[in-house]
Amino acid sequence: MSKSQTSTQAASALPLYDFDDDYFTPACEAALKEIFHRFDKDGDGALSDAELAAFATATNGEPFDEATLEEIRDNFDVTEAGALTLRGFIELYTLQTTSEPEETWNDLRKHGYNDQLELVSAKEKPQDKSSADA
Repeated sequence: MSKSQTSTQAASALPLYDFDDDYFTPACEAALKEIFHRFDKDGDGALSDAELAAFATATNGEPFDEATLEEIRDNFDVTEAGALTLRGFIELYTLQTTSEPEETWNDLRKHGYNDQLELVSAKEKPQDKSSADA
């Protein structure tokens, strides 16, 4: 098994993180970006408290508590208003994936991705950017 795969990952599952390049694999990065944009309902490039609550509820069954929100604001890239940017979202998942890759797999599966990182079902529909721009 290569360094970019984990021992807890099924042999047929694609790797999430390339430890040689110290970044997500292209398929994982694309999935994380799709999930971020799915919850960025206003399309401003950041997850507001309400959007982050919707993401957390879809992922964990409940919104983040205030202490977790403060940790997010203190440790990851946010706007001046405290909204989590795409960069911050990637930072959050980098930390989780490098320490607990199975948690990231759980999240990806909850958001409709299979072991090949293909979107096969989604509770929240991906935002149609063409209609959002109209």
